[in-house]
Amino acid sequence: MAYDITKSPGEWVTRQARRRERRVWLVIASAFAVLLLVAWVSISKRNSVAALILLGLMYALYRLAGREGVAAISWIRGARSERAVGETLGGLGGAYVVMHDIEQPGEGNIDHLVCGPTGVYLVETKHRRYQENDLRKAKRQAAKLHDELRVWVTPVICIDLRRGSKPYRHHGVWVVSREWIVEWIRAQTNSVVEFERLAAFADTL
Repeated sequence: MAYDITKSPGEWVTRQARRRERRVWLVIASAFAVLLLVAWVSISKRNSVAALILLGLMYALYRLAGREGVAAISWIRGARSERAVGETLGGLGGAYVVMHDIEQPGEGNIDHLVCGPTGVYLVETKHRRYQENDLRKAKRQAAKLHDELRVWVTPVICIDLRRGSKPYRHHGVWVVSREWIVEWIRAQTNSVVEFERLAAFADTL
């Protein structure tokens, strides 16, 4: 299946965020159902042991809802950041090809792939910060793309909400804020991928 040129940035992570939201509401509904059971057992004076067990279950569900809620918020923020970075990359102009949400077996998905007269860039989006594992993943993904496109692919982590920090390199990965990303890419001088090779790659997606 060929790459869908109508694909919007952040579609994959948006689906993950919605899935997490549904899980949160399911856990909340389950906790509410257990609460009603506790009330019924207590009022009917059926079994105090059963009431205690149900209270313990309700507490466990409450804790689970909290964890799932934090994860859902993280996914939602990630989706917003991916859309924002994707829209910013669109400002590169017609000389560049920008692809979003590229599935990569064993690595999940690639947020953005930018190809143009200044080189090829794998751009992973982060909301405010990144971790060491993000650097390793970006390098792995870039290496796999290199094997497919036969050209150097620069791994980049783009921070959506970081301001005032100029681009810098960390363990072989460029870290660039969204406010700098377009200017930075335009200023690079890397090898260019052949159009035919990029088209062939897009046809495999």
